[in-house]
This record gives sequence, structure tokens and C-alpha cells, in this order.
Amino acid sequence: MNAETQSDAGQREQRFQLVVVSGLSGSGKTVALHALEDAGFFCVDNLPSALVAPFARLARENPRVRRAAVAIDVRERSFTGREGAGGDAREDWSRLLEELDALIAPPHVLYLDCDEAVLVQRFKTSRRPHPLVAQGAAADLVAAIALERTWVMPFREHARSIIDTTQLTVHDLRRRVTALFGERDAQGVALHLSSFGFKYGIPPEADFVFDVRFLENPYFVKELRDLTGLDAAVARFVREQPLAERMLEHVLALVTEIMPAVENEARASLTVAIGCTGGHHRSVALVDELGRRLAARGLAPRIHHRDIARGGDTRQAPRVVPAAPAAAEPEEPDESRDP
Repeated sequence: MNAETQSDAGQREQRFQLVVVSGLSGSGKTVALHALEDAGFFCVDNLPSALVAPFARLARENPRVRRAAVAIDVRERSFTGREGAGGDAREDWSRLLEELDALIAPPHVLYLDCDEAVLVQRFKTSRRPHPLVAQGAAADLVAAIALERTWVMPFREHARSIIDTTQLTVHDLRRRVTALFGERDAQGVALHLSSFGFKYGIPPEADFVFDVRFLENPYFVKELRDLTGLDAAVARFVREQPLAERMLEHVLALVTEIMPAVENEARASLTVAIGCTGGHHRSVALVDELGRRLAARGLAPRIHHRDIARGGDTRQAPRVVPAAPAAAEPEEPDESRDP
């Protein structure tokens, strides 16, 4: 390895971040791991302790992985087959954390806690058995929770962050984890705008669906029939209709107003779909214009014209409209796209 490569490897190791998620069963580890994954972490759940250090080493050496997270808890007992009071597991976990400290900069241990009464209620609601009851290590749920507290103590003792989820909803927990590990320069929610044709079905991923089939259809104008909403002539035809402008204003106001609330829910994405009959003219023109106006308000929508290719237009590749300063004016359609 030459000096430059060694330097690059050293910088990568310094930038690499490992989060170890542990705590009580039912406290929300799966929710936390999903929030970490949405924040850009490469996540592995329920990895046996013997594989954690090799996994961390591989992740650290992979230039495509900057952040990794692994969940470790009493479920691994079914893999190791350990019996007894759990002393061996506690010793194994203590050694593992010491090994990770030596292998990498000390990992960020996130420990999730919860009151016994709330855990009991959560297990009753989910109708799932506690892992230690399922493994035969505890006779009932209350005994399993008490036993688990002693077994996972090494993680609590090494924890840099402890979150008590007793009073937290799923959304509250996602927000807490995102606040701890989310990257500040990333847009919190991926905003997707999609045009489509009702004749081919509504996009199943859509959160909001708007029907613009009430607008006059360029398909019935001979000069516009073979064009699409990406062409300036069609875009003008659609946008010059008073109802189209009012529709755009309403959708624009709705999206900009609800985005802060959607981000507060720690959701990963929001999809707004606008549909016409075939997904070639009206919906395409309006989605493109909506994307420009949202970008002018500081958002960076991702645009996808789902059904435009069914008419032979190859300009349907998904794209991101870069966010512009709030004062920027919407751009006019590109005249050069007219045939």
C-alpha cells in the first residue's frame, strides 16, 4: 500500500461511524434501526456477537460505507445455545465492546429502556412472545423482562445515549433517533412528484392523488396530439387554462404547508401524484411546473413521469429539481424542445 493509499484509508477510518443498538425487547430497537437506515446507515439486526467485530472491520474498510449500525440483544441466545443465568453472555458482550473500542473509535452505544408495565402491555398488544420465554429461559413475561435487564447491563454501562421509550410513540422515537444521528445537510423528507395516466392505474405509493382530467385535453388538438407535457407548446396550452393555474396554486399551498408536519413525523418520503387520462399531456405539464415552483420555495422535488414512455417519449427518466432561493422566479418551458 503506498503512502497516499494509507492516508486515504486512515481518513476513511476516522470518518467511519458505528452505532450499536441494544436494550430491552419491546423497547423499540426495530424502530430505532429503521430510523438509522433512513439516516443513511448500513444496518444489520440480530447479528451474533461473534460476527459483530468482523462485520465492523469489513464495513470500516468498505469505501462505500461511512456509517453502520448493528442491533444486539438476547435473541442471539437461540443462535449460541447458551444456557444458565446469562453470565457467559454478559462476559461475551463486555469483551465485544472492549474489542470494538480497540478496533474502531469507541462505537456509539444506543440503549433503549422502558418501564416493565408498558413492556407488558406492548407484548400483549403485539401478541408475540418475549424471546427469553420462547427460548425457555424464563417462565413468564415479567420474569423474562427482569432477567433481560441483567443480561444486557453491559450495553447500558457502555451507552453514550439512553432513550427511555416509556412515554414515547413510534414517531417520537424516530424523531429522537433522527435528531441524534441524522445528517443536518440532508433534506429530511424526500418529496416525489409523479405524473400518471388513470387508464394505467393510480400509483400505489402515492400519498396524495389529484385528478386533472377536467382540464381541456391537448390530445384533441391536432398540432399537440403527438407532443407531451414536456414540450413548450403543450405546457403553455395547459397552463393558460384558468383552472390549471388555480389547481397549481392549491397543490403548491398544500404541499408547502404540510411539509414541516411531515418532517416532524420523521417520515422518509412524501409522494404527490397528478393524473390525467393517459399520463402524456396535462399531468406531465402540471407536475413539471409544480416542481419548478416548489424548487423556488427551497425544496428539491424528485420528478417522475410514469406513463409518458407509453407514448414513445424517452424523456421520462426520474430527476431531481435543484432547490432555488425562495425569491427565484419559475422558469419558462424550454422552447427548444418543440419539434
